[in-house]
Amino acid sequence: MKKSYRWTAAPLAVLLASCASEIVNNANNQCANLPWHGYPIDGTPVRLIPCVGRPGEQWNVKNGQIVGVGGSCMDVEGSNALDGARVIGVTCNGSPSQNWTAANGHIVGIGGKCLDVAGGGMRDFVPLVINSCSGSPSQQWSLH
Repeated sequence: MKKSYRWTAAPLAVLLASCASEIVNNANNQCANLPWHGYPIDGTPVRLIPCVGRPGEQWNVKNGQIVGVGGSCMDVEGSNALDGARVIGVTCNGSPSQNWTAANGHIVGIGGKCLDVAGGGMRDFVPLVINSCSGSPSQQWSLH
């Protein structure tokens, strides 16, 4: 049986440590997914899909970064701290847009923006973005 964990203000690295976890949206229990093509492709959008145990649903923390399949880091396209900027997978390079923290069920990235579902949508394959933190259900995440 899988355990579910609610995030608190602890650093993300403490919560994920070195074991892979699914990052699950609390509003619809779908997973953050980085599509896997057998090799990493920089710029691939991270999206929301039903959790079924795909390799692209597994995430670890490495040096304060969220690292997915193929060793790609969760990043913000163009390192933009603008509302609606797409979340993508890229080669880890230590840029500020690859640093994420967790607080009160939110995953917070560059510019203090929250990981969100584009348009607040809850359909399959909706891309993830960053937006100003509002407490919206589409910005609430947990680990499974």
